[in-house]
Amino acid sequence: MKINNKDINIEEALNIANINNVLLKHRNNDILLSDYQVDVLSRNGLNYKNYSSCRDLLFDIEEILNDDYDEELDLVSSQLAEISYYKDTKK
Repeated sequence: MKINNKDINIEEALNIANINNVLLKHRNNDILLSDYQVDVLSRNGLNYKNYSSCRDLLFDIEEILNDDYDEELDLVSSQLAEISYYKDTKK
């Protein structure tokens, strides 16, 4: 595989992609979050450990976004809303 005209193997490609940072993981409170999402939440003063559900976390995220828009936090909000939809909605 070539990236920037340099031949790399699959392990190097995974390191460049930093896939571990974006994989969703079950946290202690059973909320699915990636390391990236945890970092964005932390930078905005939100500790995911203080929430018992994704919906409660989403509510506080939206409160912050109403007062002070942050593009990354908005992205995390969208991702969590989608996760919540597929996890909690009966089909």
